[in-house]
Amino acid sequence: MRFVATLVARPNSSLLDHATVQSISTCLTEHGASLEEQDWLSDGEACDIFFSDLGIKEAKDLIAQEVLGSPFDFAVQETANRRKKLLVADMESTIIGQEMIDELAVRHGIGDQIAKITERSMHGELNFEESLRERVALLKDIPESELTEISDLMELNPGADTLVKTMRKHGAYTALVSGGFTFFTAQIRDLCQFNEDRANTLNIENGKLNGTVTEPILGREAKLEATEDLIRKLGFTLKDVCAVGDGANDLAMLSAVGMGVGYHAKPIVQDTVEYQVKHTDHLALLYYQGYSKEDFA
Repeated sequence: MRFVATLVARPNSSLLDHATVQSISTCLTEHGASLEEQDWLSDGEACDIFFSDLGIKEAKDLIAQEVLGSPFDFAVQETANRRKKLLVADMESTIIGQEMIDELAVRHGIGDQIAKITERSMHGELNFEESLRERVALLKDIPESELTEISDLMELNPGADTLVKTMRKHGAYTALVSGGFTFFTAQIRDLCQFNEDRANTLNIENGKLNGTVTEPILGREAKLEATEDLIRKLGFTLKDVCAVGDGANDLAMLSAVGMGVGYHAKPIVQDTVEYQVKHTDHLALLYYQGYSKEDFA
């Protein structure tokens, strides 16, 4: 069986040099790997090392020791079915840096109260659906117009739009699947050019939030169900999916697909999910799939 180890440094940092790649290659060889070619996906930034005769887990453990303390991300996987046909992405703290319900709460002096509930939910300490109902109830009577006012706070995380646009350029379908709200996901869908977005809907009465959200809530299991619905419609399999998220409500989705990636994720996600981006940005997801910088949109 043929495998590939992908090493990624921060964009434009030139931190990944030939000496580092050679050191890792030598380490793999010393532990029984049969090395094949190397492929620099971007000079100083990303490199593939192809090998066989060594298992994924052992290779990952060896590379983890080699890069310990260095600002590199890496992945080890089979070469087969490496490029994914479907991207499913969480939005808040993944595609964008903000949690919008927290931002809305800050404007009304209940930021700390809601942020604590959000944090406990993302760490898996609270049921997501119940925590969302509890947080939305605290927002009752806030004018709908304030949703528009805080939209300007949304900022894309580095590489997010390139990830989406590049996968679409090469024929993949892309979906934003969020436990947040459609008011915000629709804007990020259009900005990044996702094919579609799925999220929760805040209920409005007389121009104000009424403190409820439309049921059923799109939470942990619903994110996986949305992913399964997409692959049925598109004729794909779960192995054809790259999914990315940061919190506990993403775990079912991330654990089920061919490439589930924790993006600067909470500890429960880092402890559970096979692929991680801890030091770099969304371009790592493209490099993990074997895209070179020249392939980017």
